[in-house]
Amino acid sequence: MNNVTGTAFIVAEFRAEENEEVIPLYTDHVVKIWLNEETKKVADQIAHNSPAAKEMVKLRTKYFDDVLSNQILGGCKQIVILGSGLDTRAARINGEGVIYFEIDDPATLQLKAETLKANKISANVRYIPGDYIKDGLISLLKQSEVDFTRQTYFLWEGNTTLLDKKDVIFVLEQIRDNVNNFRLSFDYMSEKVILRTTGYQDINDYINKYESMYAPWITGFENIATLADELNLKVIENFSTADLHAQYRPGSSLESNLFKFYFVCTLENMS
Repeated sequence: MNNVTGTAFIVAEFRAEENEEVIPLYTDHVVKIWLNEETKKVADQIAHNSPAAKEMVKLRTKYFDDVLSNQILGGCKQIVILGSGLDTRAARINGEGVIYFEIDDPATLQLKAETLKANKISANVRYIPGDYIKDGLISLLKQSEVDFTRQTYFLWEGNTTLLDKKDVIFVLEQIRDNVNNFRLSFDYMSEKVILRTTGYQDINDYINKYESMYAPWITGFENIATLADELNLKVIENFSTADLHAQYRPGSSLESNLFKFYFVCTLENMS
């Protein structure tokens, strides 16, 4: 565990908590195999310091689960998850002939493989150890025999705010230029949050506090449609987590203005 990023366990704890709801947004009974009192303690501390973070993780999990399920129902058999962490979808959301490819650091993938095996949980997944920025996403996928001619769904969760903008754009370009038929979902922060120009002091205070304790958020996008146009991609969906909150938890109030500036989207290639 010591070699696996702490963020992976925290996100897993946040996801797992939804299982306790009377009517949960989703169910993830696999995730508990990595959790213990230590991970719960750390996650509770972070949720106390950054209360919006937990709910945003749950909302995006629900959205990405739904999009993925619809892709599989539509006939997509090849799923690629970038920076997969302790993602459990290969074990939770599957179908006949569906194969997952997960890219992350070797320690995380080793922990996943060993723990799933020890708990007799099956998943049709190939693990790709590496850094999809430094090692090159397409190079890693080619080494793992991903079929670039097949319909493919890419899931890129919890990564873009922590990467340089040029690297985010380069990943999108690599997928566009090498995969014939794809859809891609990812989450992103408004650039106004990064620049502290939302007009909400509570957001500035939140980000300053968060970044003083954890990794800084360095990249945001103001208009995803503009980015898509520049890359010759098409926006299928784009929702703020405030939109998701209104849809998934009708009648409950937002915990933070930050939900208005944190988004999930799905893009596809124009061809």
